[in-house]
Amino acid sequence: MSDSFTGIEIGSRQVKMTQCEDNSVLRVALEPLPDNYVNRGTIVSMEAMSEFLKEMAKKHRFTDKKCALVLPNSVAFSKRLTMPAMTVEHLKINLPYEFHDFINESRKKYVFDYCLLEMHYNDGGKPFSMDLMAAAAPKEKLQEYTLMLKHAGFKLTIAAPEIFAYSNIIRAYEAEEKPEETREYCFVDLGYYTTKLHIFSSHRFEVTREIDHGCSLLDRAVADERNLDEHIAHAYVTENYENVWSLPCCQDIFDTIAVEIMRAINFYGFNNPASRLDTVYFCGGGSLIAPLVDTVVRSIPLAPRPVSELFKTVGQLSPEAFTSPAAAGITYR
Repeated sequence: MSDSFTGIEIGSRQVKMTQCEDNSVLRVALEPLPDNYVNRGTIVSMEAMSEFLKEMAKKHRFTDKKCALVLPNSVAFSKRLTMPAMTVEHLKINLPYEFHDFINESRKKYVFDYCLLEMHYNDGGKPFSMDLMAAAAPKEKLQEYTLMLKHAGFKLTIAAPEIFAYSNIIRAYEAEEKPEETREYCFVDLGYYTTKLHIFSSHRFEVTREIDHGCSLLDRAVADERNLDEHIAHAYVTENYENVWSLPCCQDIFDTIAVEIMRAINFYGFNNPASRLDTVYFCGGGSLIAPLVDTVVRSIPLAPRPVSELFKTVGQLSPEAFTSPAAAGITYR
């Protein structure tokens, strides 16, 4: 029996919706969000967002009611853990205490979950420690998302931070390709307000670095340069209207973002001298801005690869479809 889901990621400027079945991507839709629907990862009105998702699903004929949602960093906490080997029952008791540096209020107000990455055994074959990816999110916020999606016609079945989605993508890819050696993966998400780097060793999460520079800087720079309203400037940047990507002010921003990415990658290499990271995958809206990607590639010691190679797809999908891999990966089982 097939297992099909609608994957949803609600970004700062657009919503990404995927139709996935048995770890294959069938369809992808992207719709720009009106102003003031999302403020730095926080949905301003759940009612308005519910109606938006309902209309988007109707427009693009998404009929799978089971929904997998990417939780934003403003809602969910996630971290890599190494803990003593223990039973599931003991882990449920101990896991909340691992988030003491994130959660100051009662832990009873949160939902905790985990993904086992690797179990370590001693010479006698007895488990002694385990590597986990763990997440925590407020129960109240998850209830709000559940109700919002219900009103939009969906049933929330899976909800997890984006690093779980990327891990799912790598796990499914390696199950097909079966690499002989452990590979490292670097995803660079060129987002609107920030740029994020996610680095994995196989499907095991290593580190995330968030940089406070994103493509919104291009909108402001073009607006100032051409004396435009910022909304109009955004359209100029998106379409490269009048060749605005070649403006010196835009190139300065490309350089700034590239330098910060270079520093983050070099810092990872310094802290992980045995690292063999040699490949980078670009995603996010900024991945469609060719001179931005080219500038970053010239600044880092990693070879760019299309993120599409990590997916099984049905039919042809546009390059825009792969700007949000997490919206597909979150559906993977």
